[in-house]
This record gives sequence, C-alpha cells and structure tokens, in this order.
Amino acid sequence: MLAALERITLHATRALSVVGLVALMGLASMTLLDGLLRWLVNRPIEGVRDLGGLAIAVAIACCLPVGLVERGNIAIRLGASVSAGLGRVLDAAAAIVVAVVLAIAAWQFWIYADKLSRARETTFVLQIPVAPFWMGVDAILWLAVLVQLVVALRDVARVFRP
Repeated sequence: MLAALERITLHATRALSVVGLVALMGLASMTLLDGLLRWLVNRPIEGVRDLGGLAIAVAIACCLPVGLVERGNIAIRLGASVSAGLGRVLDAAAAIVVAVVLAIAAWQFWIYADKLSRARETTFVLQIPVAPFWMGVDAILWLAVLVQLVVALRDVARVFRP
C-alpha cells in the first residue's frame, strides 16, 4: 500500500514540477524579451523584475516535493560504519526530522503570507498583490510536508522489514 501511495505521490509531484518549469521558462522568456527590447528599441517591459521574484519563489516551491519523493536531497550514508538495521533506523529518523523542519518552514511561510495579506503588500511597478503568490508557495510547502511524511512512513516501514 505504501509503495502505491509513493508511486501516486511521485506522479503528482512530477506534474507539479512541470508547473515550476513553466514558471521558469516564462521568466526566462520575459527576461530575454525585455533585454532584446531594451537593446533594439530602448523600451523595456515594465514589471519584469516584479514578476521575476514571484516566479522564482513558485518555481522553487514546485520542484521541492519531487526532490523529496525521489530522494534527491543531500544525504549522508554511513554505509559500512553501522549495521544495515541501524542504517535503516537512521534513515527513518532523518526522514522524520526533514518532515518536521519542512512543517516549521511551511508554518513560517504561512505567517509571512498572512502579514503580506494584512498589509496589502503589492509589487513595486505593477502593483500586483504578492500575498496570493506566497500563499501558493506555502500551500506547495504543505504539500511537500505531506510528501515527506509518505517518504518517512516508507522508511519507517523498512525498519520493520527483515
């Protein structure tokens, strides 16, 4: 059952990472077009810098869950230094710690997005409200917490497997 849940999680997070890729490609296209217009006709695109920071935040958040489910994060493997059973226990403990740290980060992003919303913060040039973008980033981070919990459950199950 956990293997099926992890497989579903993998497919969902890969689809989400495509959203991040589209955000990065959109930002790259806008930046390229802005540079060309500045060079050719001395007319920049207003607001590229405004949207750039928001697009980067969304893109990074979108790619985080797939990195977690594919276990693409940096890990220290003790290998031959400890027994295989202890190695599995340490992997499970590390996965739980990652889930806790992600939950704390997601909680802090929620606080940040809430402050931006109450202050009615907008981008400098385009005057676009920024809180919805950060709330979206926060929602993706909470999704990453759920993904990491699936990974942690799988690692805990491995501890009890012979």
